Order: sequence, then C-alpha cells, then structure tokens
Amino acid sequence: MTDTKIRSLDPMKFREVLGHYPTGVTAVTGIADDGEPCAMVVGTFTSVSLDPPLVAFMPTRSSFTFDKLRTAKSLAINILAQDQEQLCRRLAKPQADKLRNEAWSLSAGGAPVLDGIVASIDCSIEQVVEGGDHFIVLCAVQDLNVHRSIAPLVFFQGGYGGFAMGSFMIRADQDLAPTIARAQALRADVEALAAEIGGEVTLFTRQGDDAIAVLSAVGGETDIISPLGSHYPLIPPLGDAFIAWSSLQDQQAWLSKAFGATEEELATLRRRLEEAHRRGWSLSLDAPGRRDLLEAAIGEYGVGDQLPAKQREISQRIVKSAGYFPVGELDQAASHDVATITVPIHQPESEPQLILRLLYPPKGVSGATVEAWAQRIVDFATEATQRLN
Repeated sequence: MTDTKIRSLDPMKFREVLGHYPTGVTAVTGIADDGEPCAMVVGTFTSVSLDPPLVAFMPTRSSFTFDKLRTAKSLAINILAQDQEQLCRRLAKPQADKLRNEAWSLSAGGAPVLDGIVASIDCSIEQVVEGGDHFIVLCAVQDLNVHRSIAPLVFFQGGYGGFAMGSFMIRADQDLAPTIARAQALRADVEALAAEIGGEVTLFTRQGDDAIAVLSAVGGETDIISPLGSHYPLIPPLGDAFIAWSSLQDQQAWLSKAFGATEEELATLRRRLEEAHRRGWSLSLDAPGRRDLLEAAIGEYGVGDQLPAKQREISQRIVKSAGYFPVGELDQAASHDVATITVPIHQPESEPQLILRLLYPPKGVSGATVEAWAQRIVDFATEATQRLN
C-alpha cells in the first residue's frame, strides 16, 4: 500500500472498525528521575516474547507522562480489574501527581504497584521505536505476579466492561419464552407427580451446553425448588439423559468436557450413556459429601463470571462426582438414597430437547422402589411427549 493510500483513510472509520476489537486496560507506573510517581493508562499493552521475556506498550508520541516515565529505572505494568473502572478514569486524566490519592506499594524493582489490580509485571525499557503517531516501547520483564484472580477490565467500542466465559452464561439470544409457555400445559400434572412421589420434579430444556429449568414443583416435605431459569452445565456425568439419545458427535463433545478423566473413567461414562438409552432413565445417588462436591460446583457455575482457569477447576470437580452416578443393576433389596432420576421427553428435531428430573425424593428406599419411581416418570414422559407434540 502506498503512502498516499494510507493517509487517505478516514480516521473515524479507522477508529470505528478497530473499535470492534476489545483491548485490555493497564496502568503503566514508575518513579521518574525527579522522584515523582507517575502513571498512565494504556490500552495497547501486549506480550511480545517468552525467550527472552519481553512485553510492549504503545503510548502516543505527544504524551507528557511518558516523557517522564521513560526516565524511570523500572516500570510496572498494572493489569486493572473489572471493578476498577473509576481508578482507570482517574489515572486517564491529563494531570500531574495522579498517584497522590491512590493506594499503592513499591514492587521489587521499585515501581508503584496499585492496590486491587489483577496482576503486575516488573520491567525496564529495552528499546523505544517510533511507530507513526505512537511509540512502540519494548520492555524486558524482571518479575511478575498475580494479585487477584478475577476478570480484567476490558475496553470495547468506547466503553469499559468485564469478561465472562460464554459457556458459563445463558446467552441473551436464547429466548426461553416459547418453551416456558408450552411447559405450562404440564404444570398440573408435574405438581401431581411431585406430590405422588415426593421431592422436586423439574422440567429442563437444553440450550447449547446448559440445562435450564422451565417448570418446577415440589411434593411431600421437600422445600427445595429450582427457580425458573436456573441452570447446570452438560459436563459429564451431568446431562446424560440429554446426551444418551444424541448423535455420536454430540456424545463425543460431551465426553471431551470430562477434564482430567482417565480412559477407565471415560469408558464408564460411555457405559452410562448406553445404560440410560437402554432402560430409558438415568440415576444418581445421594451420599455424604455429594452436595458439598457437586452442588457447590454447580452453584459456582451458575454465577456465570468465572475465568477460564476457574471454569476448568469447576468442571474437574463435577467430573469427580461420577462416583455418585452408579453404573449397573441396582440391588433390589438394599436401601438407597436417591439424588436424581432423569428421563427424556422426546421431541421433534425442530423442538428444544426436554428432560424431567426428580430431585431428592424420600430417603432409604429399596432398589425396587427406585425402579418403580423411574418407570412412573418414564410413563409420565411418554404422556407428556404426546401432549406436547
């Protein structure tokens, strides 16, 4: 591209198009050679090299603050947290002595590290290169630390915000209203089923990698109820009543979410899908520790603002709960505490997938009673299929 073509670009269009790409927000700090603590907000910070460890940021050539910062012996790259927008705005103002009223401490290299940030990177300027109306400042990394493992502040299309994993959120474009409206046709029957067996009976629909509650009723002395819209992830062993009737590709995608599972554990999960498909229902048992392990993980999942590392950790905790999801025939005479029985409601391919879940029915029942409950729910699901189709 010629120099003439470059200069003919509309600056507003340039900003508008590149504004569709989000950037992280950092504050570069240092102690200038006159002893003044300095700070400037930078949205152009980037990692450059691992060997040797190098990072870079790109201040404008007209920046008075950078003129002072480049005299510092050491710099700190402060990665701002999503709840530090106001701090960011204060530091972005063109004024002297920006750090006077801010809380900070010195890094090992002697640069200010702001309180409450996500992470800091101690570095020193290696090279400054002219890049149009900006400088490209290459820095050698001496040290780096995570201070708060939370989402960073992000700048996108003129506004500040945070970050959440898409798989942890119910997407805004997921319209549950039609499914909820159709589910109301089953309300009286679901309430009767819950009263008959005891426990909570909930109708879930599948939306991508989530199961979302669209109707719930309780019976007996149960006081648990799943709020409308509550959701859990389809991470093994959860969601097998959805997955057992899905395509092989869908089953493989489900199994691939079993982070840390051994080959033997994966083989058990495959048998569980085959078993659910064969008998028409799936089972999980209650036991000491189950609620602390599984339900706490599902509860954290439902919050929806975890970072990728936290998502993996939650997923691993869910996978570890597989011991509560038995494979094989139930002992007909032994006493069992049921956590869940789940049964699919078969729908046309054009309709959302649905399942019925019985949660925490009466404890200490025989295997024969468990199977009788399961068959009752299977029969209910068959009737529901006819009513909804």
